Amino acid sequence: MAWRRGRSSPLVGLSAGALAGLMIEDLGLASVVSYWGDPGPLVVICALACALLWTTQLRRLTGLAVATLGIVWLLIAFTPLTSWLADGLVRRDPPSAADVVFVHASSIYPTGELSSTAMSRILHGVELVAEHQASAVALSDLKGPYPSYVGATKAMMENLGIAAEVQTVGTNLNTREEALSLARLCNERGWKRVLVVTSPYHTRRACAAVEHEGLSVVCSPSAETNFDIKGLARSDGRRRAFSAALHERIGLFVYGWRGWLAPSTAGS
Repeated sequence: MAWRRGRSSPLVGLSAGALAGLMIEDLGLASVVSYWGDPGPLVVICALACALLWTTQLRRLTGLAVATLGIVWLLIAFTPLTSWLADGLVRRDPPSAADVVFVHASSIYPTGELSSTAMSRILHGVELVAEHQASAVALSDLKGPYPSYVGATKAMMENLGIAAEVQTVGTNLNTREEALSLARLCNERGWKRVLVVTSPYHTRRACAAVEHEGLSVVCSPSAETNFDIKGLARSDGRRRAFSAALHERIGLFVYGWRGWLAPSTAGS
């Protein structure tokens, strides 16, 4: 009886819940639903929820859910599952000149410092301008309290000795809004052809969303700074890539269902 009471202790549930929360955080599953805030509280919520459920008749179901999550973690870390999921997500068009380089927004710190992903995207956009593939850069900003990317971009170009027009399409919540905002700016400026820069896994959906608005697109992925997209030979790389690949698969389905993609992509 004492052993059974120990098994149903809320401390056991607390530990199981914390483990589940850590696995969810490690796999970046919160970002699948476009949540980019601090995932730490999710671990606490999982731990407390499991501690509560562990003392009820739902203990076995809770334990099964945690065990299933552990199996999923192992499959993602030690099988080609992520590679299969990511297959076909990267679109890389042949280099070609355009009217403007458009850089999709990523994370930026409240201080105005760029994250590694944002730095990679903006640096690649500036690189395209330096190669004379476009004479202007258009940026998408996040809604407050995050600052604009314009300041960091202009400072980078000044430090590199690159002169070009820098515009912002305004603040946007998602890829669909970015495509609409970019189309409005291009219509105002008479721009017809756009070099679209974003992270590799995001290229297929992002470029198709811009094409849907009637613009000619050259898709040019930035460097991936969080994992090695060419190999995914390490378990940590597979875990980090999984959420990005799953997010894009869900995004392609939703955008295709809502008719927000160019026909060739929506039907593929």
